[in-house]
Amino acid sequence: MTDEKATLGERIAEHVGRRASDLQARYRRDDADAVATLAVLRRGVSVPLGRDARLVSLTIAGLYEHPESIRDDEPTAAEHAVYAALTLFAVHQQSHRDAAMHRRDYSFGRSARLLGRHSGARDAVRARFTALATATNWDETVHHARGLIQQMRAHSIPLDYGQFARDLYGLQFAGGADRVRLVWGRHFYREDGPNDEVAATDDSTGGAA
Repeated sequence: MTDEKATLGERIAEHVGRRASDLQARYRRDDADAVATLAVLRRGVSVPLGRDARLVSLTIAGLYEHPESIRDDEPTAAEHAVYAALTLFAVHQQSHRDAAMHRRDYSFGRSARLLGRHSGARDAVRARFTALATATNWDETVHHARGLIQQMRAHSIPLDYGQFARDLYGLQFAGGADRVRLVWGRHFYREDGPNDEVAATDDSTGGAA
C-alpha cells in the first residue's frame, strides 16, 4: 500500500480499537448506554452504511480529521472497514459480561487457528477461513467474517478489532490484500504456543490497537 493508505490504516486501527475498548469496558459494567449501543451496532451488520444515521455516528464519526474533504457520496474503503469491524465486534461481545472479546495482539489468523483447536472443527474452520481470504467482493468478505466471529463468540476466542479493521481496509486494495493474506496465513498455520491457552481464560480488557 502507499504511505497514505498505510497512515490511514493506522488511524483506522486506533479509531476502532479505542471504540471497542470503551464499549466493552462499559458493557462489562452493565452500563445501560453501552448495552443499548451494542444492540444497535449488532443490527447494523446486515444494514448498508448510511441507511441508519445512528450507525454513522456510532462507527465512522471522528474517523477523518476533515470529513468535508471526502467528495464521494458512496462509503469509502476506510468507512467500510470501520463499520464492518465495529458491528461485528458487537456480535462478538454479546452476552460476554465476564470476558473481553476485543484483545490486543489476537490477529484474525491467530484467533481463527485457536477457534479450530478449541472447537474441534479444524477442517471446517480452515474452509471458512480460506473462503474469507479469497472472497472476491465485500459482501462475501463480511459474510464469511461474520460466520467465523459468531463461532469465536461461542468459544470465547477474542480478536484484536483494531488490527482486524486495518486488515479489512487493506483487503480492499490489490497490494494490501496480498499483505493481509500473508500475515493471516502465517498466524493461522503456525504451531500453537503455550501462551495461546489464555485465549479461552484471560478476561483482561483489550486496549486500543
